[in-house]
Amino acid sequence: MIATTSFSNPITEPAGLPAKQSTGRLQRLTAAVSSAKPFYQELTLASATNAEPLLIKLLQRHCCETGWIVLVAPQQLPSKALASYLQLPIDRILVIHPETIKDPATTLMKLLHSASCRVVINFTELASAALTSELSQCAARQQRWFYQMNQITTQTH
Repeated sequence: MIATTSFSNPITEPAGLPAKQSTGRLQRLTAAVSSAKPFYQELTLASATNAEPLLIKLLQRHCCETGWIVLVAPQQLPSKALASYLQLPIDRILVIHPETIKDPATTLMKLLHSASCRVVINFTELASAALTSELSQCAARQQRWFYQMNQITTQTH
C-alpha cells in the first residue's frame, strides 16, 4: 500500500503581488507566433533568378512547420549543398513537377485539403481571379499557408 499525503493548504500566489509579465524579445516573439495565422499571399517575381532567394526565405520561414511543404512546379530549386548549409527542412519538402500536373486548380485544392500538407507554394499560373479567391478562402478554412508566385511578364514590341 502506498502512503499518500494530502495538503489542506495549497500554495497560492500572495495577494497584492503583481503577476510576472513577459517583456522585450520574449513578448514580441510570443505576439508574433500567436498572430501568425495561415493565409494566402501573392508574390511577384521580376525574373527567374530572384525566385530562388525568395523560395529560400519562405522555406526558412516555415522550417518549424509540422507537415509537408509542397512546391508546385518550381522553375528552380536550391542545390542540396546550399539547402544543407542553410538547414532547410529538405526531409519535409515535396516537389510536384510541372509535367505531372494535368489540372493545377484540382491539384492545389487537393493539397490544401490534405491533412499532411501544411504549406503550399505554387509557381503555376492561375486561370482566374475567382480561382485565386477560392484557393485563398480554402487555405484560410483549412489552416494552411498558401503562396502564389507570379512572374512579371514583359511585352515585346
